[in-house]
Amino acid sequence: MRFIVSFEGKRRFVNLVFGRPMDIQSLARWRASPGARSDPQVRDALEFRKLATKRWRYYLKGHEAATSLRHLQRTIRVDPYAEVGFLLMANAPWHPAAPVVGCCFCRRSWSHHLIVDFLSVHPKVLAGAGGRVRGVGTGIIYSLVRLADELRISTIWGEATRNSAPFYQRVLNLPEVTDHFFVQGETMEHCRRQYQRTN
Repeated sequence: MRFIVSFEGKRRFVNLVFGRPMDIQSLARWRASPGARSDPQVRDALEFRKLATKRWRYYLKGHEAATSLRHLQRTIRVDPYAEVGFLLMANAPWHPAAPVVGCCFCRRSWSHHLIVDFLSVHPKVLAGAGGRVRGVGTGIIYSLVRLADELRISTIWGEATRNSAPFYQRVLNLPEVTDHFFVQGETMEHCRRQYQRTN
């Protein structure tokens, strides 16, 4: 999958790919300058990255992780009630300060829903290091809807923090988001339209 972001006002492609075990190392290297750490969004990004890799390790160890779309589809076909975790990496090799501009740890639940556990944009991207990038989190969300369509999943849901709730409210075009969000029905259709419009 791929989506478009704005980099210094120009359109650039970002590839959203399934993570592999060795990708944990690249995420572990995420850093932020001491000054940027005072920003609550940067603090959240570092915490979510840490939690995403911890959860990813857990699912890998338990042989409950998918490392490709084909792997995920095969697991669901073999066991329709399987809970499967997977890590998505937003790769932007053109961005020198942070070639992995974002990540998202998700689960396919036993009831065939997509759960967004942790979505994080690289703190250097949030701080504008290496050039102003806009649209990473939005692109990941809209790509998740595309993935859900591929898997014939009708509902995506997740938790929102006080800092992330306004983001989800804006991106999902919802009247209000508190500590959780649901993407289904018209909200999912909104995301499909936005993905098609921007790609």
